[in-house]
Amino acid sequence: MKINTIHYLLAAAMLVGTPLYAGEPPAESEGFLDTAFGWLPYILPDAHTSALHDTMHPHEQHARRYPGVPTHEALLERSYKPRYTAGGWEFLPASPQRFMPYLDSLFVPGNTALEPSPWIEQDAISDSAQHIKSRLSRYGLQYSLTLSAGYAGITPASDGGKNHFGSTNNSLSGVWYLLKKSDNSQGLFLTFEADWGQGFNFNERKAGVQKSIGSVSNPQASLRGGNGVYIPHLALGYSLANGKWVGMVGTIDTSSYLDQNAYSASWNGNLMNSAFTANPCLPLEWANFGFLTAWQPCKSFYAMYATTGYEAGINQNPFRHMSSDAWVHLSEFGWVADDVLGMGPGTYRFQYTITHGDGDTGSGAAFNMQQQLGKNSQLGFFARCGVMDTDAAALSNVKAAATAGLVLQAPFRDSGWGSLANRDQLAVGFLWARAADSVSPLVNKNEYGVELSAVIQVTPTFFIQPDVQYIFHPAGQTDRSGELVFQIQGVFKF
Repeated sequence: MKINTIHYLLAAAMLVGTPLYAGEPPAESEGFLDTAFGWLPYILPDAHTSALHDTMHPHEQHARRYPGVPTHEALLERSYKPRYTAGGWEFLPASPQRFMPYLDSLFVPGNTALEPSPWIEQDAISDSAQHIKSRLSRYGLQYSLTLSAGYAGITPASDGGKNHFGSTNNSLSGVWYLLKKSDNSQGLFLTFEADWGQGFNFNERKAGVQKSIGSVSNPQASLRGGNGVYIPHLALGYSLANGKWVGMVGTIDTSSYLDQNAYSASWNGNLMNSAFTANPCLPLEWANFGFLTAWQPCKSFYAMYATTGYEAGINQNPFRHMSSDAWVHLSEFGWVADDVLGMGPGTYRFQYTITHGDGDTGSGAAFNMQQQLGKNSQLGFFARCGVMDTDAAALSNVKAAATAGLVLQAPFRDSGWGSLANRDQLAVGFLWARAADSVSPLVNKNEYGVELSAVIQVTPTFFIQPDVQYIFHPAGQTDRSGELVFQIQGVFKF
């Protein structure tokens, strides 16, 4: 399925591009907010807000959230300020119902497409994307659209396999708020995700860097396609008690909610190896029918539980692949702190899983942390680790794993790259994975890797990401001790 998404975006903008708001500019205290990676919102300078001024009032803005970063009180106050004083219900509300801070980062995408950029402050594509996003949010629809094109190369060249990979990879995810109580205390919503992509010289589902070098970690976690458009997540959700409790049922992508991390949880804008986007040994299933519930009774603690099948394939009917003998249970408990020993905000997560398959029951435990290194520092640390027994490890092909890294987020310069843009960052990560007995061929039980990545934001909606990795002793590699992987991707994120 070939989709020229940029052309469709510009065409749509011609239809909806008329300013939605033509009144007087807001006062400084009512200006548009930028989330600064989610940590410390501030009023955007006028030079970065013309498209926002054309499409909404500042009080209508829902700034971009960052999963894993508890939403700041300033954003919550603006998002959940009641629009109506009368009781009753709102259908397709322009603002979401209330969620507690950590849950808000997971269930509210925001209606802001633009991020400040020190290079190109304004462009037609970014302005068009903001017009569309603002218009749709007035009918309860908030989303994140990612369009990317990239290249990956391997050296030394693998024998008999491909060594150069060009591809486009895209993802659309979001929340459609269908119904809410006017006091924001509860509401019904639909969550969704659609992915599609195309390898220029390979099938993304059958080949790639991982297959060529024989690793259990996937250096090319950006791959989204190979079989047309597929739907890994489509679920109906409900929130209660002012957003303290959320429940969802449907086709669940558990990795979109559990095991988040502010510094390392995305293939676009974070480290690109799959070992850094999620814990390699956790069975985080997607595209299977299941149930997820989340509870955050106070600002400093939350708990989540998800249970799904694991046998449904891409775009298969999940109801035809449901079996109590092919099931996964995942739980996560998180402690969220504004300041840990004077170092700044940190979140610490403990996870436990139970698996059922082929008449056997497996289990495992994992840990995930993010910690700012200094109360006013732009440097952050992340780490994940976990261990599974033999039965649980058969689902992920990893019996034990540990990853850790450092991330320096903008601003870390006075001008130019790294001075202002939210996506500018430098990151380094280290990984270790012990392959499960189910891996075949299994040559090296212990696989190691290091990754260095940079993000350079060029426009309010486009960034470039060069990335280099070295994988030591890939699990299935028979003739070499390691492989160097170079990647670069250009990403539009609306």
